[in-house]
Amino acid sequence: MQAHPLFGQLDIQQLALDSALSLVLLAILLIYVVNLLGFYKPHRYIFLYVISAALILTGIWEFALDLLLDFIYTIPADKALADQMFWYRFFFTSLIVAGTITISWLYYKNYELQAELERHKEGQSALADAELFKLRQQLQPHFLFNSLNSINALIGVDPPLASKMVLQLSEFFRGSLKREDKKFISLQEEIDYLKLYLEIEQVRFGHRLQTQLIIKPGCEKLMVPPLVLQPLMENAIKFGLYGTIGQVKIQLDASCDERMLYIRIENPFDPEGSGIRGTGFGLSSIRRRLYLLFERNDLLQTKVNEGLFVAELKLPIYHV
Repeated sequence: MQAHPLFGQLDIQQLALDSALSLVLLAILLIYVVNLLGFYKPHRYIFLYVISAALILTGIWEFALDLLLDFIYTIPADKALADQMFWYRFFFTSLIVAGTITISWLYYKNYELQAELERHKEGQSALADAELFKLRQQLQPHFLFNSLNSINALIGVDPPLASKMVLQLSEFFRGSLKREDKKFISLQEEIDYLKLYLEIEQVRFGHRLQTQLIIKPGCEKLMVPPLVLQPLMENAIKFGLYGTIGQVKIQLDASCDERMLYIRIENPFDPEGSGIRGTGFGLSSIRRRLYLLFERNDLLQTKVNEGLFVAELKLPIYHV
């Protein structure tokens, strides 16, 4: 029999089998601990839970190991010598179990927090989508009422023109339905949609309304929120044309760089004139939509400059 210098007359094969059994039982115990914490995680008295669980589970491990060692150490003297390692085993195994419990608890707790944050984010996104949809729906009746009033006025004066306006209005709202579920469309699509709106307004105001749309090449494919330009143009027409009898020119310029799309709409404005008092719903709804999409409050600015009312819209480059 070959003796180990640290364990007296204990056989090396017995020690190897002892170690193998200890490790196998420890592995089973740790797997159990990890899976248990996947189903139950204490939320109070964590430190007390870790210490008590480590001591109890280590005690179970030590008891099971002691039963198995009775079959390895058949000589009482060998078993007594092996039992001298009890407290060393218990101490180090308790540390390993406590560490495993702590790490597993932290892992599962972090997983829960991430899942909760994801659910919260999805909930906030759903609320934002619902609010965006509501804002778009509120904008359309606002324009519809104005157009229906114009059609009503035209019916008795110019029935063919009223009929044309009805068809244009129908086409406009058909396009709106196509964009209903989209958060973003290309600038070119938005401009085409805006032109349809301007055709309707052209019927209402005739030669008095002059518009110019200048789009810098390369910006047409950039993405914008649908129906973001029409309320701005409607606002420009309202405060530029109402209360005047002459021609009014409204200009839209769109340019871009590697980070932003810049849109500027300007119309003549006389702050001292009779003017038209509005609710400001169109501009406020756009600001709210932009905040919901980009979490920024500075993307739409308005100012009066040398007889012009200017609306400046900045949109971060969005890639789909």
